[in-house]
Amino acid sequence: MGNSRQTNKRQLAQKRVVVALRMATSAGQQKLNGIFDFLGAHRHWHIGLYRTKPEFTPEVVRNELAHGADGFIIGIPDVDDALEVLAASRVPVVMANITGGGIERRNDGKVVFLKNDSTEIGREAANTLLREGVYKSYGYAGYRTDDDWSRERGTAFRDTLDAAGFVGRMFDTAHYADRLEDKATMVKWLRELPKPCGIFAACDDRAFEILDVCREIGIKVPAEVGVLGVNNDAMLCENAEPRLSSVQPDFIGEGRLAAEMLDAMMSGRTVEPAKRVMKVGVRTIVHRESTMPQSETGRFVQKVLSFITKEAIKGIGVEDVARHFKISRSLLELRFGELQRESVYEAMLHIRMEEVKRRLRCSNDPIAEITATCGWANPDPPKRLFKKRFGISMRDYRAQHKSV
Repeated sequence: MGNSRQTNKRQLAQKRVVVALRMATSAGQQKLNGIFDFLGAHRHWHIGLYRTKPEFTPEVVRNELAHGADGFIIGIPDVDDALEVLAASRVPVVMANITGGGIERRNDGKVVFLKNDSTEIGREAANTLLREGVYKSYGYAGYRTDDDWSRERGTAFRDTLDAAGFVGRMFDTAHYADRLEDKATMVKWLRELPKPCGIFAACDDRAFEILDVCREIGIKVPAEVGVLGVNNDAMLCENAEPRLSSVQPDFIGEGRLAAEMLDAMMSGRTVEPAKRVMKVGVRTIVHRESTMPQSETGRFVQKVLSFITKEAIKGIGVEDVARHFKISRSLLELRFGELQRESVYEAMLHIRMEEVKRRLRCSNDPIAEITATCGWANPDPPKRLFKKRFGISMRDYRAQHKSV
């Protein structure tokens, strides 16, 4: 009898929690694992699980509320009608990487928004490609929407490269607007990237598209272009050609945090407005064949590239680079050429010429002053080099491309 009463008490204490996650993706599956991980260590819930958008309707939400649902964890996008019902209620809700239906206007301290830390994702992607040590340039392929997450990932990627002495070549809505979805524009961007290039794509879907276009136009992956996605979606990553490397956000940690916050709110805790948006970072980087393996030589070459990117316009020579790294010129050229397929001198000349072009476009400085600030005491040699390399004089280039 006593055991029966205790069982009834435990059953009465159970919370009814509605979990709506896209289970067709590994992200949704891992979030659910995180929820179960929290429950296994703490307490039991009675869970109502909805796996797709058609399942999670306003009628379902009303029915769950009518039958005493204690809380909701929602991670299915584009269910605004269902969220409108929750926005009009006072039931605790955790939103996992989505919003909508006016629920963000609820200010009762019972709504929490979890988001991937897009800044950390972009930063880790840049550092991962930098550590491979083989790339001459870096690019970011944003997603087709102008959502904050895509923009934030690209900004963090670019800023991390900038701090390391490299330029991030952006293919995103800020730079290409509607042309972002034009295949010809993508092809042109990919072809113009200095090779080898490390590309970070905003998500695995975008990375899959990049790989497909590279295969179609004959760009070799990873020899000419390395590609890194986000989400580690096994369906895409394992079936890409070559298999796709990807940043793995901490979806399990997100699920665990969602359960923890919902449990706290269902127990009476309210969340301050300033703390109701919480970010979850990166779990790991999953390396596959679309990126180059790390090597000692690669890391050395990356340091050389960073150094000459900053110093080339000062007019330094190859001997200066060898002296800086305390290595013989012949060994420097051997290691550098092995991965970059050009000499250190050619790499520095490219950097200096690109800076000349930039200053011709963006300043009114005399040509002799521009060439002097890019490392040439005499303006005649760089003028001849410019005409030979680009098929146009500096003066005519300025006239055609002046932006100020």
